[in-house]
Amino acid sequence: MITKLLNKISSNHLLPSLGRGMGVGLMAFFGLFATTSCEDMLMTENDSMVIDPELGNKTDSVFYALGIAQAMQQVADQYFFIGEMRGDLVTTTEHTDNNLRQLADFSATTTNKYDSAYVYYKVINNCNYYLANRDTSLYIGSTNVSINEYAAVEAWRAWAYLQLARTYGGNEVGIPFYTEPLTAISQIDEANFPKKTLTEIVAELAPRLERFSGLEVPYVALGNWSVGTTNWGVEKGINFRRIFVPVDVVLGEMYLEDGQWLKAAQSYAKYLCDNRLVAENLNAGDRLYSGVVSRDYYPNDLQTTFNSFVTQYNEIFSDLSSPNDVLTYIPMAVSSQRGQTTNIPLAFGYDYYSTDGAENCPRVEEIQIKPSAAYRALTDTCAFYYYPYNTVNINATNPDTVKVWKAGDGRANYADGRYARDRDAAIFNLDATDTTKVYIGKAHKNANVYLFRTTTIYLHLAEALNRLGHPDAAFAILRNGISTYLEELVPGRDSVYAKHQYMTQASVDLLSTQVPFLNAENRNFFTPDLVYGIHHHGAGYINAVRVENNMSVAGSQATAVGSKNNHHYLPDVIIGEKLKELEAKFGIQNGMTLQDSINAMEDILCDEYAKELAFEGIRFYDLQRIARHKNEAGLYGADFGSRWFADKLKDNNPAKSLLDPKNWYLPFK
Repeated sequence: MITKLLNKISSNHLLPSLGRGMGVGLMAFFGLFATTSCEDMLMTENDSMVIDPELGNKTDSVFYALGIAQAMQQVADQYFFIGEMRGDLVTTTEHTDNNLRQLADFSATTTNKYDSAYVYYKVINNCNYYLANRDTSLYIGSTNVSINEYAAVEAWRAWAYLQLARTYGGNEVGIPFYTEPLTAISQIDEANFPKKTLTEIVAELAPRLERFSGLEVPYVALGNWSVGTTNWGVEKGINFRRIFVPVDVVLGEMYLEDGQWLKAAQSYAKYLCDNRLVAENLNAGDRLYSGVVSRDYYPNDLQTTFNSFVTQYNEIFSDLSSPNDVLTYIPMAVSSQRGQTTNIPLAFGYDYYSTDGAENCPRVEEIQIKPSAAYRALTDTCAFYYYPYNTVNINATNPDTVKVWKAGDGRANYADGRYARDRDAAIFNLDATDTTKVYIGKAHKNANVYLFRTTTIYLHLAEALNRLGHPDAAFAILRNGISTYLEELVPGRDSVYAKHQYMTQASVDLLSTQVPFLNAENRNFFTPDLVYGIHHHGAGYINAVRVENNMSVAGSQATAVGSKNNHHYLPDVIIGEKLKELEAKFGIQNGMTLQDSINAMEDILCDEYAKELAFEGIRFYDLQRIARHKNEAGLYGADFGSRWFADKLKDNNPAKSLLDPKNWYLPFK
């Protein structure tokens, strides 16, 4: 199998041409993004193998690294569909392509079009060649002109190996591993490529990446550039910086997969602190169209003006070249003449490559993927937190309570499509004449495949902190965000609001030292007027009229989710509810120990992943990682994670028993 795969790599000439024609190639590359040339949006002469003597040159070296982005495009659909179809948030329809249907029910064989280790090894081999040949000792004055893109290529390679392990069960049986570039068939015949497990891959690649911790992605002066116009007349732009995968983020992902909790938390924190990235207000809760809820059903004491902030959650998935909250994406071409296209929009009901210019991204009747019943049940039953009207004195400030309304999660809001302005204004769009048709707006608007958002990193940081033994810190990321405000939430600091003080001193100390958001260097950038809890995105709104403690309307203290007066959304309450749910579902006896709380908090985070990150192509990867860690923890038996995983995916009607972890993964091809 290894020889067959590597023969395919060699015979298809994976290495981009980065050689003597590069001067002309660079001109074409610049011209492409400045004009409407018909050349590939990430042009490299990828069909010919050229040994490149110019990787020792000082200038324009970033464009050699950009050649690898073309190989990343060929990974995009496979990465997305495996991650989404093998999760619990979508379901098939009568129109679903058989390849997708087989992914969903775990019946896919090596004939499935989305089962291809080759596409990942193509990325890896390109990276191996670059890393073996690029001179990293080149300076212009005091500036190293190659180290940043060298680090970025290391990160791309590590990311590709991580996906191979996630897809093919690298933690179970191992996957072929090599770091030398393959440029001839003779190398394949002579080399002995060992299989390495996930742990062994992390042990091999993480130290290489650690050397570049803290480095920015390559500086690219091009910034935002047009890569052409869709057939229906909308210009697409991309931001070059968002093509690259940040080193510390990949380190965090590798350590998280491998259960190295402190190192994962430190890597995520390093990236977030160095770049001053806070959990922002991406509130979607002021548009309550979830389920059957309409404005006619609002509680009488709900502040109907909602908040003065513009809802930003949907802007993440807009046509902007630098979408809010998005850190890394794989951009796909606007047409086959311009480069690598994607099948993702069409699967969700949008003909991104239509020639009909009459409307914005025309819809099709044959929707192949729709929200699952499990997703709808989760989001429709969520609580919405709000400040009620003061019915005694409407001019009163400092409301003394926060109320709960089972309105559903605002991130699953709907528009009914009756007006042009509503058609794509929400994450879900209903056909005005047939409400059984649901168009998922996340998947079509820009033909980009998202890899990381700031929110993704914070949620995965919460997972690491929780498993590290700090479920209160994990909960804080959902309720208040990480800010200096957490120091006030340690019991004894404020007797007036003692009930809302849920942080332990140990967790605050951790966030001030080893995971240093709150140390002297960083604390001024993580203040409560800047930071928001992620659960706020869909579960509440900011009190813009009656501001708690007369503070600014900005920040977590002003949100109904994070308010001192919200006694409904607290760890004891929410973790307690989850413990009862798990006990009823799996027949386990919870002892209310720290380990019980950690397991329950992990499930709470998993629910938040569903609400925040649904339809972004990562659900399977999150589920299998959490299931493995539950098995490894052994809290309720060595197979608890397997039982949990099988329960999550029971509605997929899997063709194999998911109680056996080996059946979670695709056959290696």
